[in-house]
Amino acid sequence: MGAHITGSGVSLPPAIVTNDDLATIMDTSDEWIAKRSGVRQRHIAAPGVGSAQLGAEAVTAALDNAGIDPSSVDAIVSATMTPDHYAPGNAPLIQDRAGLGSIAAFEIRQQCGGFLYGLDMADMLIATERAETVVVVGAEAHRGYMPYGDSLDILLGTSTAEPTPEDTERANESRAWSVLFGDAGAAMVLQPGTPETGVLGSTLHSDGSLFDLIHVPAPGFVHTYWSTTEQIDAGLHNPQMNGAELFRQAVRLMPDSVRTVLDRTGYSLDDVELIIAHQANQRILDGIAKQLGVAPGIVASNIAMYGNTTAATLPLLFHDCKNDGRVSEDTLLAFTAFGAGAHWGALLYREPATTAAS
Repeated sequence: MGAHITGSGVSLPPAIVTNDDLATIMDTSDEWIAKRSGVRQRHIAAPGVGSAQLGAEAVTAALDNAGIDPSSVDAIVSATMTPDHYAPGNAPLIQDRAGLGSIAAFEIRQQCGGFLYGLDMADMLIATERAETVVVVGAEAHRGYMPYGDSLDILLGTSTAEPTPEDTERANESRAWSVLFGDAGAAMVLQPGTPETGVLGSTLHSDGSLFDLIHVPAPGFVHTYWSTTEQIDAGLHNPQMNGAELFRQAVRLMPDSVRTVLDRTGYSLDDVELIIAHQANQRILDGIAKQLGVAPGIVASNIAMYGNTTAATLPLLFHDCKNDGRVSEDTLLAFTAFGAGAHWGALLYREPATTAAS
């Protein structure tokens, strides 16, 4: 019994920051960013808006899209790298704000691979009859990581001041990674289906020896004091990334996972009409297409519009593809992701006869 996606929804902060906007607060350009990443713009959440709010709004939109009352949901799975609080996680906050009742609320931490893991968890809950309706949500407010200082007000259009030299220096130090990320929430509703459609199979993997490809060194309880001003002054609260090795592993492991899940389910690459891959970098997406030997259009992309929204990328891209008519009855598609940890994998899905997302 493959779980069906019966609804999807998104929540995007209204503020859109283009590459040209970023060039007003750091030494960069639209050409430099787009050539290296494919990103042209991203949404940025306003101060006071966190990933839990974006996630709750996305859940509500997905339930409306599915025509399901919140009281009918049996469980929620929340994936995020940027929770509102260290504790608790976002899951109970989203459960409460979306009016889901006192249901099971799972919080998972596979970063860019989080939504893929969440999909698989939802399918298992449904297949074992532990739940009939499960909502999976990925939501991120990366704004808290961004090294903009008071220049954030310039980007959001609430200040016409010039950036200070200190803010510009700080932004320049992190421009290799900070220009990649955007904020968003996106969710899916899953319900029981048939063995011939919905989730057909999956493969999930992790390798902790690759944790330092991308990680945030502090705060953390490995330190005597889990959070200190010294850590912040040293920039340890910002993501640390080995871009070259990250690219190499992502371009190798995501295609390998797609092949594995196809072998397990008896399908071939010729059967796959669409690949919904994590949106980290356009060059990675092009590398996946090359490794699999498929036309570039098969590997869908919306990174130019949103940047890397971490756990929200897969449902956001699926929602866009559904609205664009790229996902219709009987479409066979593969989800795949690679995220910090390292976590990666793939999931094969055949779209049943459903009402198109809106």
